[in-house]
Amino acid sequence: MKPIMVSSDSGDNGVVVSGDNYLRKLRNRYLKFLEDMSFKNTKEDASYEQVDEIYDAVCSLRQVQSLPAEVIRACCAYADVVSRYDTFENKVKNAHFTAVAVEIDNLLSSATMRSMPDDGARMKEDCELFHIKLVNPELYKKLHPTRGPLHPVFEEMIAILQTDLNPFFPTHPRHHKTLIAAVLQYIEACQLENDYTDSSFEVQVDMPRFPLFLREKSGLSEGFILFIVTAPHLVPGNYASEDVSSDRIFFYNKVYPMFPEMFAASGHINDIMSFYKECEEEEDVSGTNYISSVAKIKNITALEALDDLMKQAVEIRKNSMAIAERSGSMEVQRTIAQYFQGLISWHISWERRYRLGEVLGDDWFQGDFV
Repeated sequence: MKPIMVSSDSGDNGVVVSGDNYLRKLRNRYLKFLEDMSFKNTKEDASYEQVDEIYDAVCSLRQVQSLPAEVIRACCAYADVVSRYDTFENKVKNAHFTAVAVEIDNLLSSATMRSMPDDGARMKEDCELFHIKLVNPELYKKLHPTRGPLHPVFEEMIAILQTDLNPFFPTHPRHHKTLIAAVLQYIEACQLENDYTDSSFEVQVDMPRFPLFLREKSGLSEGFILFIVTAPHLVPGNYASEDVSSDRIFFYNKVYPMFPEMFAASGHINDIMSFYKECEEEEDVSGTNYISSVAKIKNITALEALDDLMKQAVEIRKNSMAIAERSGSMEVQRTIAQYFQGLISWHISWERRYRLGEVLGDDWFQGDFV
């Protein structure tokens, strides 16, 4: 393994550590983090139950042939494990949405764009025109009569947002609106990250709020969390029982207050579990990588910034579980606990993407979906 730079900036205070020493330090951090997050490293708790069935159902949908099989399967595993107690139908919709979102991120990476014959020019245009095609397809045709459809993955996301391929349309317009807003922010963030990477943008010390601002846009966290906390098993009748007002009050008074905590958790846990892979593969660590940007602004090492983020994630889980307990619903409590367990397990399981087996070792259970 090559030496790895873990400094906070490009100055002389960078520290290059040997591969073995780096892995030992990182492994110790991850083991403590997993313990503090109450993660259960057992086959029973980290396995997947319906991946094959969800995969078959997702593959039967309209345009998923444009998605890589590995992405589809990984996102089926995600839906299976983070929303374990939800209905099968909702798991399929969650997996489908997640797979399309992940592939949009993959396609809009600078490396992928540069490999395209037009250097990604058409994809960039698709991003610019996505909202027009979504909200007013006829206007899109009028303005661009010869252009044709967007890339299949964008067209598939539009189909999800416009139809009952998402679980909120047409019965839950408020949740549906939230999902649309989250996707629009996400696509804008993908564009920003691409622009900043191509221009060698670097965050500066007088931009302390910029990393979190960009990260919250790019994580699609509100959309992902929406699938978890609005599951029909949490409130009888999917917030449509005989007493609709009571269901609504329960959701917005007892469940919705944990949204900010879980919103942050989604991005933070992903950043924590992606840290090793991004350092190893020398992905952008100056302009859009959250941990590296925070490290530079605070003038600390990336490992110290990772430590801070791990502490925040532990506190977020504690807060989320306290809110869930206050709801008085055991269903809410076990759903939220499973979300944290499942999200971490999923990152460990997708070895080819996150490579955490190189850190945690062969004795660590890595799931069984690939």
